Amino acid sequence: MSEVTRSLLQRWGASFRRGADFDSWGQLVEAIDEYQILARHLQKEAQSQHNNSEFTEEQKKTIGKIATCLELRSAALQSTQSQEEFKLEDLKKLEPILKNILTYNKEFPFDVQPVPLRRILAPGEEENLEFEEDEEEGGAGAGSPDSFPARVPGAAIFFEFKHYKPKKRFTSTKCFAFMEMDEIKPGPIVIELYKKPTDFKRKKLQLLTKKPLYLHLHQTLHKE
Repeated sequence: MSEVTRSLLQRWGASFRRGADFDSWGQLVEAIDEYQILARHLQKEAQSQHNNSEFTEEQKKTIGKIATCLELRSAALQSTQSQEEFKLEDLKKLEPILKNILTYNKEFPFDVQPVPLRRILAPGEEENLEFEEDEEEGGAGAGSPDSFPARVPGAAIFFEFKHYKPKKRFTSTKCFAFMEMDEIKPGPIVIELYKKPTDFKRKKLQLLTKKPLYLHLHQTLHKE
């Protein structure tokens, strides 16, 4: 193991422990921030294509799954439901996996998938990714979207988040997300939100915001 990788794993481990400590102490805002920051770092490593990485593709996949679990725990802390879907005890099972990622060769303990590889514009290419003028209009347009119909144009399922603009009297798309066909499987999944207009060809994707904001879904498949 190189010194660079050793240092990277130490930073990841320290961040993981900070988040878990905040979580156990009831400091939920701090825990959520730490989880989301670490998740983003892990996602970047899982998606990296550089040749000098010491991580194999399978190890990168595991790193991506840990990032998904961090997002799920973060979402559970923000949920208003009394029943937490992803508990702190579950998350703590991942600390030794992250610490020993270079030698870990067992089955991942949770049925989750990493955020899929997609072309995301670099920070320097991003425009102002905060919510646009809709926030000033009040009503449904200022907060969350009114609806998000699903569409299936070919080999992916798209989710369009729509909201009604009272002043202009029409329904507008706020943002969109999509799932690849190989992501359709039972269990939770975390997918990224992209700026409108909906890009069905998926050629030039641009994140909705610089903040770690995702669509959290739980899939249940029914056989006829």
